[in-house]
Amino acid sequence: MRRGLLIIGVFVSTIFFPWPLTALLAIGSSLALPLLPLSTGIFFDTLYYTPAIGLWPLGTLCGALVTALAFFVRSRLNAGIIGR
Repeated sequence: MRRGLLIIGVFVSTIFFPWPLTALLAIGSSLALPLLPLSTGIFFDTLYYTPAIGLWPLGTLCGALVTALAFFVRSRLNAGIIGR
């Protein structure tokens, strides 16, 4: 139930709140849901990306970076700590 609320909260914040708040929510929830920053970045770029602004979709690239970092941290932590 909490994970579903995290997902809904991050995606709703992508639409209604500024990007720093969305980034903080995605980074904070990445320990529980490691793929959430990547999916949020893809969703962000789907909504707001314009090729005239930049060559690279920065939301997706930053989301992929945070997702890789989250998987690295999860692999280093004890599985019993995360499962609680």
